[in-house]
Amino acid sequence: MQRLPAGDLERLELVGSGGFGLVYRGWSKKLNREIALKMIQGSRSSNMKKLMKDLMKERDVMQKACSDTYVLRLLAVYEKPEGSLIEYGLVMEYMPYGSLRTLFDKILNVPWALRFQILHQVALGMNYLHSLDPPIIHRDLKPCNVLLNKHLDVQITDFGLSRIVGATSSVTPSFAGTLSYMAPEALNDINYHPTMSCDVYSYGILLWTMFSGEEPYPGVHDMVIQRGVCEGQRPRLSHVDQYSDVRMVPEAKELMINCWKHKAEDRPSFHDCSKSTAVMFEAYTDEIVNAVRNVQDLLRQISLQDQVTSADMFYVYQSTSTDWTPK
Repeated sequence: MQRLPAGDLERLELVGSGGFGLVYRGWSKKLNREIALKMIQGSRSSNMKKLMKDLMKERDVMQKACSDTYVLRLLAVYEKPEGSLIEYGLVMEYMPYGSLRTLFDKILNVPWALRFQILHQVALGMNYLHSLDPPIIHRDLKPCNVLLNKHLDVQITDFGLSRIVGATSSVTPSFAGTLSYMAPEALNDINYHPTMSCDVYSYGILLWTMFSGEEPYPGVHDMVIQRGVCEGQRPRLSHVDQYSDVRMVPEAKELMINCWKHKAEDRPSFHDCSKSTAVMFEAYTDEIVNAVRNVQDLLRQISLQDQVTSADMFYVYQSTSTDWTPK
């Protein structure tokens, strides 16, 4: 794995932050490309050692997983500059169009061809992770962790909670992830150990967001979500049924319901999921090139607009026209 010295990165611009630390967009002179830098900062932090262990674990998982087309690649590691509080960083490919969540926040009525391409590519990427020896369980599959490259192809990311099957860890607890995407067995069993089926459950919830464009259970308290999911409640099917006349949506709905079944052993594998989504996406292959081009054009327009105004813009895709109009 390449190591980049302090002076290699330039034009660093903060683009995100969280409990782990900071994410920067920048340019690597050595790699001669635009990059994203994920790092922790502030060695005086009381949980610095834990954050470092988490980042090292994410590095190890990415090194094992990043040879797949639909998994974000780790390009290099960033060394601590002399006299700086910055400890360590992961240098990854920069994704210009953000995440799946960003896509649905910016565009109303994402073309169906692109939706089915995304759900198929996510299934392929997850099938790759689960087919490794030993398998990798992601544990936090959700729209924010599905990035889109310049071609709008999927790049699965954020392996901070991921677990290599068979590996022991004192860093990541069993109860970890995003509550509304967590399987019921992860919420009601104190002896729970993550399995591949928990990722399949998360994929089922992600499919629902692909239809609704929303996050599941909006405005509902975490305790209510936890109790409801354990009792068998799931996101409203009406958000999917409104598209029942759209090609392949009934088949996708059936897959979604199978993925979020209550018993882990009743859920399909990602190998099965990817076979199903291949058939669904096949029905849209004649439309995908134009769909991608139109969405790319719109996202570029929005990016330019963002440079000259801070006002939020929403655009509606007109299915009977190639025009994109502000809402």
